[in-house]
Amino acid sequence: MSKITLKKIYSMKKKHIGIACLTAYDASFAKYIDDCGIDIILIGDSLGVVVQGHVNTHDVTQSDIEYHTGLVSRGNKNAYLISDMPINTYNTPKQALKNAKRLIRNCGAHMVKLETDVTHLKTIELLTQEKIPVCAHIGIKPQRIISNSEYRKQGKTIETKNNILNEANLIEKAGAKLLIVECIDKTLANTISKKLSIPVIGIASGKKCDGQILVLYDLLNISFSGVPKFVDKSFFQIKDIHKRIKSFIKKTKNNSRV
Repeated sequence: MSKITLKKIYSMKKKHIGIACLTAYDASFAKYIDDCGIDIILIGDSLGVVVQGHVNTHDVTQSDIEYHTGLVSRGNKNAYLISDMPINTYNTPKQALKNAKRLIRNCGAHMVKLETDVTHLKTIELLTQEKIPVCAHIGIKPQRIISNSEYRKQGKTIETKNNILNEANLIEKAGAKLLIVECIDKTLANTISKKLSIPVIGIASGKKCDGQILVLYDLLNISFSGVPKFVDKSFFQIKDIHKRIKSFIKKTKNNSRV
């Protein structure tokens, strides 16, 4: 397998080949899913729940993400690496730049991810000007959620659909190179994927995005707080871990929007 670059990810969108993404938090799992042929590895602040055992992601620090990004970077050979920026590490454009530089230059990330809204446009613009690729994240934003009961589908009304679509357009114009949409209406997710030139990766947002992302521990059915309802339980029938991950990759690549 050859190294996955941002250029290749854009080519996959253009060719309607689904982009397969999983989280990883250490060298061993990073190597394992990289060898399976994963396109993107996210060092997610989901580690706060599935690794650290917290009820949400709010206790994850910059140091935590730097540490785990370094581990994943050492285990990875080909996948494109995205590091989450934890809560309160990008409150201002200047703070975001400082912390993003550490993840890119010191820890081996290729891109950083921010849970964004229209107040973050200047931050995206600054990071882009400084040659730091940004993955934006809209829809449900876990850093703003206290309990699982707050996870509700977004974009079900005309007003909220228009707001989310407008947000996505503004984020692309600000310079974001990728977009993750979490728990939004599947028709809206498909519309965003078609309208934007940047790849759109979905989670709990239907099958017709440009790609799909899952928390690895959810796919393996070992998550500390239980597996979310939206995870395709048919994967659990595949007992061999290698085959299960390969099945997720194959299914993602075949289910990209048309």
